[in-house]
Amino acid sequence: MSGERVRAVLIAAAIRIKPELGYGGISGAEHITADWGLDSVDRMELLIAVEEAFGIEDEVDPRVFMTPASVNDLTEQIMAAEAALR
Repeated sequence: MSGERVRAVLIAAAIRIKPELGYGGISGAEHITADWGLDSVDRMELLIAVEEAFGIEDEVDPRVFMTPASVNDLTEQIMAAEAALR
């Protein structure tokens, strides 16, 4: 799985949760809480969407989604979780 694909899944899932985000101008440096305004329920929905998309249920530490992480931070965590499954 590539970082680009993970980032695309994260962004698409976030937009499903919060449609007003739109696709324009998302660089990856945005924080899912401060910049996207995702609350704790939204962040858990994002975690579930990502886990299901990549078949890595229970591999990503949910605390990562509860901290003020950026899209790039989450991408790295998800890629590490997927790599650990190999």
